[in-house]
Amino acid sequence: MMKGRRMQRISKILIVGLLLLLFSVASLASESATLRAAPQPASVYVLAGPPSVSPALIDLVLTSYHSPAAGKGQALYDDGIQYGIDPVYALAFFFHESTFGTAGIARTTLSLGNLRCIPDAACIDGFAAFPSWEAGFIAWYRLIRTVYIESWGLSTVEEIIPRYAPAADHNDVAGYIRAVETAVDTWRNEQVRLFGPVSGVSPTTSGTGQQLTPVPTPTAVVPSASGSATATPYPADGYPLQGHPTVTVDFIASLLTHYQSPLASDAQLIYESGKQTGIDPVYALAFFLHDSTFGTVGLGRVTHSPGLLHAPVTADCRCRSLSGYRSYQSWEDGIRDWFRYVHDYYLDQQGLTTVGQLVPAYTQSRDPLVVKTFIQMVERQVTLWRQQSKQAGQN
Repeated sequence: MMKGRRMQRISKILIVGLLLLLFSVASLASESATLRAAPQPASVYVLAGPPSVSPALIDLVLTSYHSPAAGKGQALYDDGIQYGIDPVYALAFFFHESTFGTAGIARTTLSLGNLRCIPDAACIDGFAAFPSWEAGFIAWYRLIRTVYIESWGLSTVEEIIPRYAPAADHNDVAGYIRAVETAVDTWRNEQVRLFGPVSGVSPTTSGTGQQLTPVPTPTAVVPSASGSATATPYPADGYPLQGHPTVTVDFIASLLTHYQSPLASDAQLIYESGKQTGIDPVYALAFFLHDSTFGTVGLGRVTHSPGLLHAPVTADCRCRSLSGYRSYQSWEDGIRDWFRYVHDYYLDQQGLTTVGQLVPAYTQSRDPLVVKTFIQMVERQVTLWRQQSKQAGQN
């Protein structure tokens, strides 16, 4: 009798437990279905929309990079209005594709986005070429509006870039997306800080959804009472120039070869110069990209200076002065002097050891937008190249 009652209690416990288990599973399934059905937050990087930057801001950015399209900010702005696309995105694509027309085939094709050959345009080495920068602007806007937005239904940076610059063509899709979004946030913020909101537009939030606040002006080189240049301390950041190499010789060589740089055969020298001076060579690469696109554009092609250094010359630099910059007989002399000068003058004498500290003095500009953009460009490239070099080593 006692045994039968015990079995009944056990059966009741099992039944209750089974019911609880079924209830829990049903609840989890319901919650999962609710989560799946919940709308995902929309991207804030939508290309179609009113302008969030002005012609003045566009021209300021283009001029600071010595772009051959400088002065054409009004055209880039007006075309954006015509096609219903915020011109800040055109500016960001222009920056990523050719550093505003200062690097690569865009110098010849006058193409904002390095478009492949299309009808009604000349074709050079597989790329569409235009008679003017203005024509290149219109072609880019038309392509994005008629093909990507209207035909394919793609509207955001995250949706467009994988089709615009696919990984199959050896593009770093995630890096491209980050670069465009970072540039958009930066320029929208600078628009508000320097010029105020664009007329009729109130961009009160950044691309991350955060409230826009004035960007602190980096410490710039300013004249002292004695007339010499001084630099007040800049807050430390996470990019100290001194350290062991974080990129390999093979990676340096492949990067320079990709840019068809005259420095391609000097990868070992760049690496060894970094080790000798205690400067991670990845920083030299970032400065070389900014200053001369690895010796392929601007005055650097004449001075053999991959990272432009201002005169005066010194007894040990094996250089002369040309248009106020140090000029060398060979790229090798220019590479060695860059590392030596940065180490001896900026790091040792001035105590400027991080990117945020060094750039304001290095660029010798008091324009906060120029300084801030330079800093962000160096830091972004350093992070990207370290990741790529590590992945290449693992593969």
